[in-house]
Amino acid sequence: MKRLLFLLIIPIVSFGQDTIPVTKILNKKEAYKKKMMKLKEEYKVNHKDKIKPGNTNFNSNDRIAIKDVIDAYGFYWDSNNLDGYLSLFIDKAVGVTINAKGEKDKYYIKSDEQIESSKKRMDFFKINQMQRRHMMANTLVLELSESYAHIRQYMTLITTNKKEKTEILTPIDYIFKLKKVDSVWKIVYREINLDKPLDLPLSK
Repeated sequence: MKRLLFLLIIPIVSFGQDTIPVTKILNKKEAYKKKMMKLKEEYKVNHKDKIKPGNTNFNSNDRIAIKDVIDAYGFYWDSNNLDGYLSLFIDKAVGVTINAKGEKDKYYIKSDEQIESSKKRMDFFKINQMQRRHMMANTLVLELSESYAHIRQYMTLITTNKKEKTEILTPIDYIFKLKKVDSVWKIVYREINLDKPLDLPLSK
């Protein structure tokens, strides 16, 4: 009788000579379901700020402000405004340069060494009457939240030497990462990908 009651309380599923309680199978299914739901939620959290082209669910004020920073980057550099250029970055902003050979340099943009290097480049352009222009092209917003942005920006770098000859130097694929500091967007990471070598090579 006790044996019969036990079988009624805990159903079993037979597989040949083995028997597996149904409750155990259900528990495994429930655990698997919970695991998949957790992974789905984690995916949503990790990808909630990813931007799909055409999506209208974003803050237009932030998009405009970020575009202003990227545009100012080109204008400040081309006008040899070093202070304005540096003001666009946080103090520990990271710079990465990848040349046409795939060689990679990494540095802090506002380090003493890099500031001196930027100043020398600007002085060289002025002395040799080389007017640089960063011509903005396609902008792709990869990620945007209330305080973080990840952008790819195509630019074409041209130069006019001694007001006589204008040349296209190279297209550049920029990667910018920005964060909002006291309601102002600042660059925290800038990567330069060159399609071909520059006339004045970039140095660390």
